[in-house]
Amino acid sequence: MRRITPFSLFVSFLIVLPLAVLWLFPAVLRCLTVGYDDDFVAVQSAGNQVYISRQTPARQRQRLLQNDRQATDRIRQFWGDKTGRATLIYCHSVEQYALYCGNGSAESSAGCSLGTPWGSSYIVLGPEGNSADVIAHERCHDELLVRVGWWRTRQQIPQWFNEGLALMVDYRFTDPHTDRQQRARDFRAEWEYRAYGRQMALSLTDLESMRDFFGGDYHHVMLAYYTGAVEVSRWLARVGDAGPRELARRVGAGEAFGSVYGPVPATLYVPETDSLYQHDTH
Repeated sequence: MRRITPFSLFVSFLIVLPLAVLWLFPAVLRCLTVGYDDDFVAVQSAGNQVYISRQTPARQRQRLLQNDRQATDRIRQFWGDKTGRATLIYCHSVEQYALYCGNGSAESSAGCSLGTPWGSSYIVLGPEGNSADVIAHERCHDELLVRVGWWRTRQQIPQWFNEGLALMVDYRFTDPHTDRQQRARDFRAEWEYRAYGRQMALSLTDLESMRDFFGGDYHHVMLAYYTGAVEVSRWLARVGDAGPRELARRVGAGEAFGSVYGPVPATLYVPETDSLYQHDTH
């Protein structure tokens, strides 16, 4: 009988893993082969590979490329440079988006990110995703994925941090032209409103997985977004511009997220001694 060695097991794993991913996630296979789909046209934008549905009118195509350039500039400014190379796929219809995003439905949505263990990554946009905010949000996910690595991102990065960080380059939720401390206060004010004065508050430990984060109704998901944004904006105000780069570098090198990030508060209630959330009384 032929002896099975650890090396042969490892080689078999490397062969089986991509096949298993493609079988379990057919949307990934569609993304991998989008260049052979006649329904899309390939273009270059700010160094990014972009595929646009042929049904998209010329004006929308131009706006998409402009929005991608703006989003790419935000990523470079926020991260210091851009290492992510995600392929951007723009779908003109919600049905087409459902096929490539892999959510199994034809409900309208803005965008999603797909990463693979072997390093390929994709950003899929639906009809509502043609905006610099949505693209920057998804490209921030990709930037973190590339810097930390696919496996360690899945194992170490809590979803509240991933989404909260993406909201820092997504300007739909707060005014980006304020300083970091004011932006943290703005996120917290909206969180207080959506949490009904903390009566419906979510804890960060309840939002660590994608299922936890997105596994509720619209109100739950929006509150989850603001919960992550409150904590990440508070953290950014403390660690400064280099914080995300340093965290990604250290976690990518093997350190645990918790040891790099620091203690995660059990609640977002912050005592008055915390200057970030202290209200002016004069």
